[in-house]
Amino acid sequence: MKISVAHARGAKGNWYQLDLPEPVTAAEALRASPLFQQYPDLDLTTHKIGVFGKICTAETPLKEGDRVEIYLPIQRQASADDEDDEDDED
Repeated sequence: MKISVAHARGAKGNWYQLDLPEPVTAAEALRASPLFQQYPDLDLTTHKIGVFGKICTAETPLKEGDRVEIYLPIQRQASADDEDDEDDED
């Protein structure tokens, strides 16, 4: 079954096409890809995963053509407004 695995890290994205035997789960597809060798900090127990942008569980069965994604947590960057707020605290 042809599926793909995707992961974005900053401006860099990784996308792999895989051909795996059926049935296959989202976790099995991610483990079959090279993502965990490239990014050893990725962890299925802490990072959310999804299929075409919709959050799913690791045990979600995949269909032909699905794209499995693993997400990093969103990190908020400080803005100029945050610095103004710090000045107001004094």
